[in-house]
Amino acid sequence: RRTVATIGSRKVETQECPIVFDPEVARSIIGTIFSVANGSAFWRKSTYLLGREGTAIASSLVTLIDDPLRPRAPGSKPFDGDGLPTRRNVVVEKGVLQTVLCDTYSARKLGRTSTGSAGRGIGGNPGPTTTNLIMQPGTMSRNDLIKSTKRGLYVTSLMGFGFNPVTGDFSRGAVGFWIENGELTFPVSEVTIAANFDEILQRIDAVADDLSLRTSTAAPTFRVSHMM
Repeated sequence: RRTVATIGSRKVETQECPIVFDPEVARSIIGTIFSVANGSAFWRKSTYLLGREGTAIASSLVTLIDDPLRPRAPGSKPFDGDGLPTRRNVVVEKGVLQTVLCDTYSARKLGRTSTGSAGRGIGGNPGPTTTNLIMQPGTMSRNDLIKSTKRGLYVTSLMGFGFNPVTGDFSRGAVGFWIENGELTFPVSEVTIAANFDEILQRIDAVADDLSLRTSTAAPTFRVSHMM
């Protein structure tokens, strides 16, 4: 669906189409989920997910686990920044928000107990953080996922910081390749992709099996059914 929007004095063509996120970009999307699903954001009321624990915040294809106990994984550790034993936390299970990651301070502000998720830097106070935050893979290959996309955009890089955690509005510059008839055709740059982050997560309709665990935040290739 194509429309024309007026931005300032310019007329800009907009189009809704499927967006496929490369794993390197997909993991930044997953990291954004943590930025609105942590105890600090909840007690400050600076997240659009406030009050939505136990409800669907994403597609049923999305399961997100923070596991500090994975052997030899980049973010593994036995204790958190508060000195508490770490534990495996299921953040999102089949699209449902299960756990908000908390350190001791944010847990106390919320009347809860810590999830063993405190991080501490060289200076400053501890705060909620992730260890090995992993989106579980699907069953289809990356090639099959692309082949099943008749027309859309394969995103390999995002630019800018266009995300509002309170409203969920998401708008970022994107670079990638155009998909036509299930194949990557020509490179694309100087475009913007936009949608509400809540809609992005709900519209995930395909997840590939190409998960790589070489980074502490990891996700496979996945597709959002449509974005502007």
